[in-house]
Amino acid sequence: MNKIIKNNIQIISYREEFNRDFKEINYEWIEKYFTITELDKKAFNNPKKEILDKGGYIYLAIHNNTPIGSIALEKITNNKYALTRMGVKSGYQGKEVGQSLMKIAIEKCNELKLDILVLYTNQVLINALNLYFKNGFKVVSLDYVPYERATIKMELKIE
Repeated sequence: MNKIIKNNIQIISYREEFNRDFKEINYEWIEKYFTITELDKKAFNNPKKEILDKGGYIYLAIHNNTPIGSIALEKITNNKYALTRMGVKSGYQGKEVGQSLMKIAIEKCNELKLDILVLYTNQVLINALNLYFKNGFKVVSLDYVPYERATIKMELKIE
């Protein structure tokens, strides 16, 4: 997958050569607000094994051959995935990179004919929450906490 979006930014499928960038994009926001967990380390140290080989997908936003954003879809069941590992480098926030990544992720969910896409977030991440609401996610009961930083669960019903 390789798709050009505005401002000379393209969205590509994850490649191993971008493993360090994928990790750095996400560590930037996690370390700003929270603490890196063992679950984070496990996923970022081996995204192929922890996400892709389990039926998931990772997309990167690229500007001038440099990854500036990421999003992942992690398989829960055949009909349900979790949106994870979403981040945009600070210098590129507010330029619709997150929205472009979200659009690609939702398109993939439609292609997979999923019933539902879930995500776990935190109330301090106002910009992320606004993006999720803008794209039709609804807050639901927090029945499971995959990360101790998760205070909100949201779902998007895939049409």
